[in-house]
Amino acid sequence: MTGEKRTGGKLAFRPLCDTDTGTVAALERKIFGTPWSEKTVADSIACAAGTGFGGFSEKAAYVALGAFVDGTLSGYLFGTVMAGEGELHRIAVAPDFRQQKIGSALMEEFLHWVSCHGAGGTWLEVRAGNHAAITLYRKYGFLEAGRRRHYYQNPTEDALMFVYH
Repeated sequence: MTGEKRTGGKLAFRPLCDTDTGTVAALERKIFGTPWSEKTVADSIACAAGTGFGGFSEKAAYVALGAFVDGTLSGYLFGTVMAGEGELHRIAVAPDFRQQKIGSALMEEFLHWVSCHGAGGTWLEVRAGNHAAITLYRKYGFLEAGRRRHYYQNPTEDALMFVYH
């Protein structure tokens, strides 16, 4: 997907780095009712870079991937592969870049990444009312596997659990 044109801009992916922390944290506050703190973002980026408590080992791999349109962070994701299972922890597209297939491009990159790291299946949780995300996940073959009652806050909402094999 690198180089694919989106609204006249060039889409490129790269691992997030410590200098992206503030931008990601600002998007978190803009997008999510319960955003990750700047420390959580920084720690997650450090794990993926191998400078935190994680990185890649025989037991776990971490990813922090940014999608950039003409150098501007337009979306990102965080995930892991651990014990042969992938988990998508966070995926987001900046409001100004929605409806441009950036979420789809990020999902394709993530599914390729988990496959390369030996995941036999992949899990994620999503707000029951997040219809755009649910549509995206179903498009890529994720199936609903359960519900966690009152899992999310601000506002309180159930989480739907999805699995991909």
